Amino acid sequence: MDFSFTDLMKRFWKYSWTIVLTMLVFAAAGFAYAKSAKTITNYSASRLVLVAKNNTDVKDPNSRFSADKSLLPTYQKLAQDDAIVSEVQKELPYTLSKQEISSAVVVENPVDTLMLSFKASGATPYKAKTLANIYADVFSNIAPQLYADMGKPDLLAKATGSDVTRSGMKSAKKLTVFGAVAGLIISMFIVLLTGIRRNYKEAKKQG
Repeated sequence: MDFSFTDLMKRFWKYSWTIVLTMLVFAAAGFAYAKSAKTITNYSASRLVLVAKNNTDVKDPNSRFSADKSLLPTYQKLAQDDAIVSEVQKELPYTLSKQEISSAVVVENPVDTLMLSFKASGATPYKAKTLANIYADVFSNIAPQLYADMGKPDLLAKATGSDVTRSGMKSAKKLTVFGAVAGLIISMFIVLLTGIRRNYKEAKKQG
């Protein structure tokens, strides 16, 4: 049973109309989904907290920086402590479970800094910036009680409406292209599969 590359190309050409039609159908489906499906939009906002110790009168500031830098992963873990999450839950002006709070806040260390970024997501800009501000504020107050050698963190500027970023919008263009590509792959696979099956049957008849 022979099925050469030339035979494959001829078969693709023979059923090119089917392939094009399938691509158009899948592209249209992707476009229709992007336009009609419910779009889930999330907003995010961030607030920075400086966790460096005072380097005044320190003989080797570089060593102090390295020491503070090495503790940042510990502070990130500390920010997820139940005592902090529970207090955030109490201070929020809207209702969220502790699990929802933990899932909505990401604590990161910006590269080459001694700061922690509290990035919060929410269904509205207000909820996102409020959660980011309260979480950072609670952390700065409670974290030193949990880790006495930490020192008092310094809160930087509050997250405001201008800091909020929007995400989660469905792109009609991307989904249309995705649908067309999916249609191309599926149709070519079916053409290939039916060709192999046809050749197999003919070879079987010839004995």
